Amino acid sequence: MKKGKGLALLLAAVSLTTCGFTACNNSEPVDGNTIVVKCVEAGFGTDWLYELKGKFEAVYAEEGYKVKIMTPSRQISGDTVIRDLYLGHQQTQTDLYITADIKTEKVGVNSDYQKVLAADLQEYVYSKPAISYNGEEEDVLISDKLSSDIVPFVTDSQGVMYGFNWVQSSGGLVVNTRKLAKYNLEIPKTTNELFDCFDKIYCGYNGVANSVKSGTYPMTYVTGTNGQGYTVCFLNTLMAQYDPEFYEQFWSFETAGDNGEVVAMTDNGYDVFNDETVLEMLKVAYRTFDKNIAAPGSISQELNQAQTKMMTDKNGAVFMLNGDWMLNEVKLTYEDELGDIDFVNYPVISALGVKLFGAGTTYNKSEAECDELLSYIIDLVDANKNIEDIIADVKENKGVDLAEADAKEVARARGVSYSRGVEHIGFMTADSPKKDIAALFLRMMASDDFGKSFSVLGNGSTPYYAQINTTSGYKFVENASKIVANQYFSLISAASQGYRKQLLKTNSIFMSQTHIPTYISSNSTASIYNREGGKNGSGLEVYTTVAKSLQKAEHTFVKNNWSQYKKQAGLE
Repeated sequence: MKKGKGLALLLAAVSLTTCGFTACNNSEPVDGNTIVVKCVEAGFGTDWLYELKGKFEAVYAEEGYKVKIMTPSRQISGDTVIRDLYLGHQQTQTDLYITADIKTEKVGVNSDYQKVLAADLQEYVYSKPAISYNGEEEDVLISDKLSSDIVPFVTDSQGVMYGFNWVQSSGGLVVNTRKLAKYNLEIPKTTNELFDCFDKIYCGYNGVANSVKSGTYPMTYVTGTNGQGYTVCFLNTLMAQYDPEFYEQFWSFETAGDNGEVVAMTDNGYDVFNDETVLEMLKVAYRTFDKNIAAPGSISQELNQAQTKMMTDKNGAVFMLNGDWMLNEVKLTYEDELGDIDFVNYPVISALGVKLFGAGTTYNKSEAECDELLSYIIDLVDANKNIEDIIADVKENKGVDLAEADAKEVARARGVSYSRGVEHIGFMTADSPKKDIAALFLRMMASDDFGKSFSVLGNGSTPYYAQINTTSGYKFVENASKIVANQYFSLISAASQGYRKQLLKTNSIFMSQTHIPTYISSNSTASIYNREGGKNGSGLEVYTTVAKSLQKAEHTFVKNNWSQYKKQAGLE
């Protein structure tokens, strides 16, 4: 049946003839059947929003429901929307915000304004099925379509689902394949393969001169405020790949008790910074953000400058840590170069291969052999092979009796994807008299039909539907969609939980250094490279030494401040 056709809408029949000063960019009247929507202008564009408006109005033509979309803007995010929600519908006339960079906690009972700012979507949206473009209800509830990993990001600390997650966006590795092909190198699947590419690009390979002479460098990254977090996404992913249970402990300062109960690490939470997972992450970080091999200007640039280095040749780069939204961001300026870039999931940390297959295991392989086997299995995972087929393939082609648990561990690690989508949350104004109509709009936004449309028009995926996009014509878009469509896909994000959230009230990885990549690129002199396009004779231990030093410094810093943190948080 038509979803929502039988609803008894308790809506004001009064025409609204004025717009609040924070919401409207024209003074056209808005009647009781028209919802006003404000949408952030983000990396996925807004073509999908206008198509959704058309589909929605066609389905509900008989009821006369309309959607008025205010001019999309980058400013429709963060505190701007929080202020609008506080002012309420009477002043803003806005019913629905499709926005970003707002923690759901900020709109609930713990909001800075001491009042609930948004409507509870459990009742209006999640407990109901999505609505297809033909007006029919889908067979499952929206709550069943939403990954459990996303629920914490749309829920406040009281368990109320105020938020609507509207896009699944992934951080990953952007590769300029045109540049990489000159070196006859393949897209790396492990961090050691990435570092091998770094070596050959910077020092020269396959007839191409070193970076100083060729003007092509291995890596560029963002250190400015716009996009700075892209590099931190990589570091979080490395830890989640290496040890998922520790990753949960790292962001919660909680562990399991003798009977499986959750126990807060009230007296020794700082010890998480001593774990080998943190050390392995830092070793990769120091080598990745070695300023000697970064494209000139990388340590002091904004996002658009970094992306220019990816798209062009002069003092350009082959690799960049970015997201699946990058193609949309550069498509107008670099239309002729869009076929040059590809997007893949972050390389898997090579230390995982050593842990699974190295000395002391039943495989007892050398580090090089570990990485070769790890990379081979990753290829099979990327091809979406089942575990039993992976085991059989490895036996036939590599002569290795791969244990099921180890095959699953590699598949799990490769499937980890850092989601920036959890930052893209929509809200309904708490006192909107048209919540029923706005809810219908969100329910259509949760449909498979919308997911297919968003895949084509936004070059992205939604949290409610994932498919491989073969319609865009760009390998970047197709391979980005393969990540979320893979059976082993699982999303992570970096958000303090449990005791850590109570104690620190911050999502920084470290407390002594608020942004590890910037700290490394700006301060570290540890390098195996010189500034002339070659190596300086040092061994890889230089990265291990500084990684251990930073790890020790962070552990000491947090330990020394532990009591003060507890006092400030009212926990002591």
